[in-house]
Amino acid sequence: MNELPAIEGGKPIRDGKSPLRYRPWITDEDIELVVDALKSGQLSAIGGRWNTALEQELSKYLGVKYAVTVSNGTAALHVALKALGIGPGDEVITTPLTFAASATTILHSNAIPIFADIDRETLNISPASIEEAITDRTKAIIVVHLAGYPAEMDEIMKIAKERGLYVIEDTAQALGAIYRGSFVGSIGDVGTLSFYPTKTITTGEGGAVVTNNDDVARRARLLRSHGETGKYYYELLGYNYRMTEFQAALGYSQLKRIEEIIRRKEMFSKVLMEELEYIENDLVQFPRLKPYIRHAWHLFQIILNLEKIRVGRDRVVNALRAEGIEAATVVYPIPLHKEPVILNMADHGKGCPWSCPYYGRKVTYKPLPNAEWAAERIVSILIGPLYTEEDAVDTAKAIKRVLTYYRR
Repeated sequence: MNELPAIEGGKPIRDGKSPLRYRPWITDEDIELVVDALKSGQLSAIGGRWNTALEQELSKYLGVKYAVTVSNGTAALHVALKALGIGPGDEVITTPLTFAASATTILHSNAIPIFADIDRETLNISPASIEEAITDRTKAIIVVHLAGYPAEMDEIMKIAKERGLYVIEDTAQALGAIYRGSFVGSIGDVGTLSFYPTKTITTGEGGAVVTNNDDVARRARLLRSHGETGKYYYELLGYNYRMTEFQAALGYSQLKRIEEIIRRKEMFSKVLMEELEYIENDLVQFPRLKPYIRHAWHLFQIILNLEKIRVGRDRVVNALRAEGIEAATVVYPIPLHKEPVILNMADHGKGCPWSCPYYGRKVTYKPLPNAEWAAERIVSILIGPLYTEEDAVDTAKAIKRVLTYYRR
């Protein structure tokens, strides 16, 4: 094997093969159900059958009483916050190492995001840091199961119960992940799902809110559809966050093979870990899998040992992509507490929610060393259900070639 990386003039690992890039797994049955929904002429969730069918199957799969489909994962978070009554004067704690919506939906609810640091071993929010972030204004915690890895829910639920806080599980990347025998999303007060094309199952765009709470489910249904309880009778200030019928038909079809999707992602990840074992704890480390979790494998996260590599993380990613591993990517290079939308305190006009009269204190965001450490070191491989064992071996070869070449 030519050890010179392709970015330095060598022959790419996947020379002669298609680049490894993510594609959703769409079957003939998926297409048939979408066509059926289109041919029905009933394209909206109002009066349709596919949204109801998807909600029922999600509830059954996750073991919760209610699932409410919505237009996307961001809408799911917004609906969850509003259904719990989060609003002006409230603080919500979340992780800084995640997609922006986990924090910006708090702002859209006219509440204030407060960031707790992460655990370096799992890259998820740290329960100890949550404790330190709680104030008399804290109303909820948004727990993100990052990359498909379940957060430490026992400790988080204990804190929430002792302090009287709601827990929202952001499972956008983790549908199908399991923590101590329970599906994530079913453990807290509310769970939120995303069905974006790269997620465990897809509806193109789409999401859902799941809960065992009767009142939260009722409010979520109203909030997603203008707060309407009867024709032109509006009880709540709601939104149009409905999912279309053809999206729901696709999600229903995909959900039937979710366990196969996860099994395929697990296979890829297992091969990758086995192939990279000899450079682990030297040039790289991975979030360690604990015996009481099942990872959903949205991303395979590689934490670079930058002290032993003579280039930065972005050069490593570009080098992997040059080898034909286009699934290599950088996610969340800027922790949310350092993003301009947070630092500049972007608002809804006239300072709200930051200077809302119900709030009454100035927010400052302190450094979060673990999140900042991780943000400059993580290389992510976006895992697709169509990847093969050969794809995993090629990916491992590319990682070993690039990191060995750039070793100090």
